[in-house]
Amino acid sequence: MTLPEISVRRHVLAYMLSGVLILYGIISYQRIGVDRFPSIDFPLLSVTTTLPGANPSVVDASVTNLIESAVNSVSGIESIQSMSLPSVSVVVIQFILEKNVDVAFNEVQAKINAILRNLPEDSDPPVVAKMEMGSAPIMWLALQGDRTSQQLNQYARYVIKKRLETINGVGDVVIGGDRERTIRVHLNIERMASLSVSVQEVIQAFRREHIKLPGGYLSGSQREDLLKLDLEFHNLTELQQLIVAYRGNLPVYLHEIADIEDGLEDNRRFASFNGKPAVGIGIIKISNANTVAIIEEVKNRLETEILPQLPPGMTLQVASDNAAIILEIVNALKEHLVEGTLLAALVVWLFLRSLRATLIVATAIPVSLLGAIAALYFAGYTFNIMTLLGLLLLIGVVVDDAIVVLENIFRHREEDLTGNPTELAITGANQVVFAVLAATFTLVSLFATVVFMEGIIGRFMQPFAVVVSLGVLVSLFISVTLTPMLCARYLRVSHRHGWLYRLLEAIFQGMEKLYRGILYLALRFRVVVILLAIAVVYSSGWFLSQLGKGFTPDEDEGRFLVSFKTPLGSTLEYTVDRLQAIEKVLNQYPEVKNVFSTIGTGETGRVNEGSIFTQLVAREQRNRRQSELIKAVRQQLMTVPGVQAFASPVPDMSGDRGEPLQFILKGPDLYKVADLAKQLETRLRKIAAIGSLDMELQLELPELNLELDRVKAENLGLDTQTVADVLRVLVGGVDIAKYNDEPGDGERYDIRLKAQENTFGQIADLNKIYLHTATGQRVRLDTIANFRPSLGAAVISRYNLQYAATFFSTPTISEGDAAQIVLQAAEPLLPPGYRIELIGRAKEFGRTLGYLVFAFVTGLILVYMVLASQFNSFIQPLIIMTAQPLAIIGGVVGLWFTGDSLNIYSMIGLVLLVGLVAKNSILLIDLTNQLRTEGKAIHEALLLACPIRMRPVLMTSLTIILALLPAALGLGAGADTTGPLAVAVIGGMISSTLLTLVVVPVVYSLIENGLLRLSKFLA
Repeated sequence: MTLPEISVRRHVLAYMLSGVLILYGIISYQRIGVDRFPSIDFPLLSVTTTLPGANPSVVDASVTNLIESAVNSVSGIESIQSMSLPSVSVVVIQFILEKNVDVAFNEVQAKINAILRNLPEDSDPPVVAKMEMGSAPIMWLALQGDRTSQQLNQYARYVIKKRLETINGVGDVVIGGDRERTIRVHLNIERMASLSVSVQEVIQAFRREHIKLPGGYLSGSQREDLLKLDLEFHNLTELQQLIVAYRGNLPVYLHEIADIEDGLEDNRRFASFNGKPAVGIGIIKISNANTVAIIEEVKNRLETEILPQLPPGMTLQVASDNAAIILEIVNALKEHLVEGTLLAALVVWLFLRSLRATLIVATAIPVSLLGAIAALYFAGYTFNIMTLLGLLLLIGVVVDDAIVVLENIFRHREEDLTGNPTELAITGANQVVFAVLAATFTLVSLFATVVFMEGIIGRFMQPFAVVVSLGVLVSLFISVTLTPMLCARYLRVSHRHGWLYRLLEAIFQGMEKLYRGILYLALRFRVVVILLAIAVVYSSGWFLSQLGKGFTPDEDEGRFLVSFKTPLGSTLEYTVDRLQAIEKVLNQYPEVKNVFSTIGTGETGRVNEGSIFTQLVAREQRNRRQSELIKAVRQQLMTVPGVQAFASPVPDMSGDRGEPLQFILKGPDLYKVADLAKQLETRLRKIAAIGSLDMELQLELPELNLELDRVKAENLGLDTQTVADVLRVLVGGVDIAKYNDEPGDGERYDIRLKAQENTFGQIADLNKIYLHTATGQRVRLDTIANFRPSLGAAVISRYNLQYAATFFSTPTISEGDAAQIVLQAAEPLLPPGYRIELIGRAKEFGRTLGYLVFAFVTGLILVYMVLASQFNSFIQPLIIMTAQPLAIIGGVVGLWFTGDSLNIYSMIGLVLLVGLVAKNSILLIDLTNQLRTEGKAIHEALLLACPIRMRPVLMTSLTIILALLPAALGLGAGADTTGPLAVAVIGGMISSTLLTLVVVPVVYSLIENGLLRLSKFLA
């Protein structure tokens, strides 16, 4: 017995099989996570090395270069990026996606261990750490209030942070604008001079008097005591009594030469929320964690634990929240699922004019979707934009099989109204099982190529492929089990019909008559039809050339980022002033809801750079889209003096900046790279299509170089180390010791030595510094040294072991076209050894094209193999596959008509068409072959089979089209990303359906008649 026959005769079994899918689907739906994108693990490692006191050039030559050369031989490296900063080297190694990050960690650690002896003696051991690409906080909280900065920082770090760190899925809680508690010893150089106290004496006093040492145990015959040698000062009053030196047998106490403050570390960070200073608290999730669940738990803890216990005068608000946009997108797609289901059911009702038939077909939708959801859950995927798009597509696909089966059973019942419903259901189902099986496995075979796809597009396609493949397999199972059984038991066919039924039937019969006439003419003028089809397909090249190209489309997320920087050498106060000027511009727009600003965060921590996270009001409360607002803001920011500011979308998955076009100019010589970068920047600024442009290569940091007369210093009894220590302590400040209260809070804080605020503001002020010789003689600094102003590197960047300048652009054209302009502009400028390399989205787009072409070609081969196996023919699969180029032209024209670009989503839609459109051709060819086996000629079989199959062809195509229509119309959040895929599929289904009904029969007629003549000739 066949599967349809078993299901029809054992109806309880059919119910229970579907019930299992429904049960598991419902349980999975309640437990599955929610996120925006599929999980993509980027294997990233960082190597951080500290070399105290070294400038970027020394760090680059002595540390960064050695580390890069060592790790470069590790297998599977995608790129190596490095930054040499004052006293710090940061090397970031990105591996290919297939590389196991734990294996990479061990390999890199081994390479680092091998070069430890070659690093400078005074450098700290390199620290190798795993990184998360795009590890930006998924949520920011802003703590404000009428408390001191120290109180706000302490409460954020030691109360709020610790309560949020324990949430499942939270990888880290970062503090923005934080300044740790520090005991500040403000040295008064005038008082020190009057008492003849030197800086070295202060340093030695701390090392001598503020100590904590192990004392061992005092052991007796029956008892032992721990000898505690805690000789540190544990309150500021005691610390003030620290004896620095003796003058004339009288002690000089610390408070006599310095003011002691329980304060904060040096002011090199800043954060504000809506224009008021704040402490930012950022939540960073671990890889694969559920974004929405984490944020919901954070909000729950805020409501139940943190806010009720917040001290009076403090406020804690949500500054930004990634869950909002995710939930908007997910909920919009869920709405599309409901709308698509109703529209698909409407199509079925219009064609079959039977409520019972409509309900029978519609049952395939929830059962198939729940089966696919169960598969998603067990595979470890989440509800995200790709899996929900797959479910949306399934609405149109899964009903196809049920429609084909039901329509054939319905037709058999209409032709034999007195027949046995059970037998007719079995006969009708068995007649189309082959066609349904062929169509299903054609689509599934297409997604088998995803196994070989690499890059981000491969990771995006995997959950999409799982949900579609398993969904259509479930729909195949439902169509040959549940659908025939329901038809046998509940489908009713009657002679008597209402006026609406008769009207629709007349329309459909008219369509069949018209189609039969068109098909008759097409079969008479087959060569003309083939030439017209070729011309139509050929025209797709022009439409394709007119499409913009980019990795992802512009999306209205209701937020954007402003990156800004003041000139090198700017103070924090100046940068804050320019930040407030930018915020004033942003607050002019009624669409702006709130702004969260930071300065000095990130790995570099430079006081002349910052970012502003701008949240917009809800989409329905504003008239302008996000992209329009960014364009307007960008123009106004150009008028703010003393600062460069760049508005861009928030980066999706990686990077600190969101500009769509990012590239580097790299080469072997740093200053040649800088010169070429400036020339290229000048050229590109003259090209309007490039839009706003920012170049990061900072070699103009104001520096003061100490020029010491060593001979004179030696004659006066001064050594170089003494001079350097004095300057380092008084000007820069030194953390000399640790401090803790007693009883304390379990934390130890730095004691920092530095001259009083405003003691040194210009070069002339350094002349106030007096040095002390071993004999007690005072020597003014300017008698043995002077300072030479110069410009030096603030940061030295390298990319793949070469010096690099990084460019960020927001072009007015598609990023793919803009990238070509950049490459053309740079080609005549760059000498051998220097080149442009795309990074970020632009680089990934170039790869994606290659991956999708590979998937397209491989998919065609697999589809051919499946069809050849099922039809037992080498030729007929090629006939069926003529529908695919006819679909691509529709998809491309649809994208051109709606103004969408060729991006990751629209390209997925075009690849999908390869499998989707084969169904229609299979229905036509399968019935034609059946009629030919009954003895009918080719021409007669086509004229009979094609009109019969016209209705199911139109029904299956319309269900897919209408299921995706809400997404294509741009309704709801996330429409900018879901829209291109929907438009590509809808356009392809329309063109393929209309042309397939004519072109495929014509090709079939030409080839089969040719084969007949050839066989006769050979015979």
